[in-house]
Amino acid sequence: MKQDFLEIFQKIAPDLMGTVKERYLLLRHISDAEPVGRRTLAGISGLSERVVRAHVDVLRRSGIVRFTTMGIALEPEGKAMMPDLLECFLRLNRLDEMQQYIRQKLRLKEVCIVPGNCDSDKTAKDELSRKGALLLADLLDGVKTVAISGGSTMAGVAATLPENASGVAVVPARGGIGNRVEFQANVIAAQIASKANGTYHMLHIPDGLSESTLRVMLRSDMQTKKIVAMAKTAEVILFGIGRSDIMADRRELTVSERKKLADGGALGEALGSYCNVSGEVVYATNNVGISLTELQHNLHVIAVAGGSSKAKAIIAVMRACHTGTLVTDEAAASEIAKLI
Repeated sequence: MKQDFLEIFQKIAPDLMGTVKERYLLLRHISDAEPVGRRTLAGISGLSERVVRAHVDVLRRSGIVRFTTMGIALEPEGKAMMPDLLECFLRLNRLDEMQQYIRQKLRLKEVCIVPGNCDSDKTAKDELSRKGALLLADLLDGVKTVAISGGSTMAGVAATLPENASGVAVVPARGGIGNRVEFQANVIAAQIASKANGTYHMLHIPDGLSESTLRVMLRSDMQTKKIVAMAKTAEVILFGIGRSDIMADRRELTVSERKKLADGGALGEALGSYCNVSGEVVYATNNVGISLTELQHNLHVIAVAGGSSKAKAIIAVMRACHTGTLVTDEAAASEIAKLI
């Protein structure tokens, strides 16, 4: 009946629903940046200072936020309300229906949508990472091994993961890519292991080595061989998704390799595999670790990616993946729903 009530309220008081949405978004920004001033809130929310002042005055009188010398902060009651407010927000924007639609069309186990657009909203990106972290946290007590890819989104997941005592082993899903140390899978694996009171193992293999070199390394280095085996049999796989053109630049692919991507219609990349809109892998980089097409053998698969600019990339990768949970944002989900 809750959803029925919301639909009725939307019809008879659409202006009220708009107010609810604005106040929820302000509370979300306060939660992420507290204590925060009204001028800053106006800047990150896109609302005028006058509107922000009116909303937060009501929220203060209701005991949801408090004013301090440093800025506006959530009261304990406000913090406790946030999960229920998120559910209401999803229903108000029919995002719960969109979750089910995308899940069915892409044949996934679950789809989770957070508000906003990661392309332009830092709060949305933070919430995307936090949602991925909470999904991972819920699984840690029941598993022995987690494999995670690199990238800024995975770094965000590691940063927002709650501390626990699961003692899980964490390994990188594949070898390294790029020059940003903080975004390397090895570093992210170590951060997650630290928060889980667990252990971590590193793969000291860069992306793009020849197949013959990789074969020699695997034959001669038993430690690397062991870590690769752990990654392939990990109960939980967590990875990000990138646009094929951006990832081609990041990996500094050759002209002939880029031609393969263009000829194959590549749109998205994950775990070294470049996929087209049908989910076909048109090119894969040489590396050790998990392949996108092997994920059906892992118990829990979680892909985390957002931003409207990544919509086509997400479709391509999740069609190739054929399984798992997708965590994305409102903007990407809206584009995905139009395209599938």
